[in-house]
Amino acid sequence: MIALTTVRARQHLRAALLCLSGLVGSVPCAMAQVDGWTLELAERTALERAPRVRSAVATRDTAYAYRAYGQMPRAGNPVVNLRTMIGKPDAPAATYSVMVGIPFDVMGKRRAWRNEASFITEEADAKLAAVQNEVRAEARAAYVQVALAVAARSVAAQSADTARELLERIQARLNANAATALDVALSESQYAAASADVARAQRTLVEAQNAFRQALGLPHDADVQVAVLSDPTLPASLTLEAAVQRAQQKRKEAAAWASASQRWRSADRRLRAEAMAPVIAGLEGEAQGNQNTQKSVGAGLNFELPFVMTNQAERAVARGEASAASVERELASHGIERDASSSYRRLEAALDELAAIEERALPAAERTLQMVQTMLEAGEVDYFRLLAARGSAFQLRSRRVDALREAWLCRIALERAIGGWEEKL
Repeated sequence: MIALTTVRARQHLRAALLCLSGLVGSVPCAMAQVDGWTLELAERTALERAPRVRSAVATRDTAYAYRAYGQMPRAGNPVVNLRTMIGKPDAPAATYSVMVGIPFDVMGKRRAWRNEASFITEEADAKLAAVQNEVRAEARAAYVQVALAVAARSVAAQSADTARELLERIQARLNANAATALDVALSESQYAAASADVARAQRTLVEAQNAFRQALGLPHDADVQVAVLSDPTLPASLTLEAAVQRAQQKRKEAAAWASASQRWRSADRRLRAEAMAPVIAGLEGEAQGNQNTQKSVGAGLNFELPFVMTNQAERAVARGEASAASVERELASHGIERDASSSYRRLEAALDELAAIEERALPAAERTLQMVQTMLEAGEVDYFRLLAARGSAFQLRSRRVDALREAWLCRIALERAIGGWEEKL
């Protein structure tokens, strides 16, 4: 009966490893086609429904409205000037005049607004791209958490099943005076711990599903069923130097700050252009009201003499904001480099840990469990060693799930850090 328990445990292990290991070899993130969510569908849904993306899209649309400033006509509304001069002491000497003029933008305010609006839209587009990169990574991480939570619950359930079966068989052997009360107590302890692990795995799964709904902007009662994942890999063509270079090219945070700096510099030039009023070109007619009425017509220009420059406070603020944005752009660029480098190294370390568990630790634990079972059947060891070997084997199975989760999260963090890569996950 004990042999049957061990055989079933090995069968459960193979099923769990098959579920956790890759379905397709060379593709970094092959997905099993099942009814429910796929990684690609989760990404598309997050990019459409996630609150952060919707907010960034609204901000971008608002930024695009600034382009209307650059479409203002060069000439403004007509200006009418009426003038009456009362004759003193000769009343018939009263003078009447009318002037109609058109203001013209000769300082380039319209052009300055157009330039500033272009940088505003560039900044909004860059911020939207950065948010989409973040949301895409959040959706992937939420998907992975659900998939690995399902795998962890499966391993915990298998551990509880084998612990229960072993407890029943040890109790039967105790009744036949073939086992000790200590063996029963130890097996009861393992079964209780395994049952607690099942409850914890279920709680983790519920939390992961809630996080998945939140990341994708789904209703609270949306069904979350995901496909299994393969082992993550690191493309051979992606070196550390290539990762840093790609991050600098594709990440948009630094570009957003660069556009912000240019926007504030354009705002400074626009405020300088607005410091001088438009030039008014007009036609004027004048007449006197005496018996010998005199009339005259002509043209004229009205313009402001910029002895006192206005908008100095606004221009000072704009220059200060431009300098601050330049500093933020430099800091963002350095942060992107560090993020790509650290994410790359973390993924390498996580993959090494996963390989050590899969290639050495877990096979060794399975061999030990098989050897203990053989020796138990030969009467060379007691149930204590079998319980210890079984607990060690299932502990390593759970640890493999944790290592696989960490490797996937590191893989997603690297993709976010470099702004994505061509290979499909």
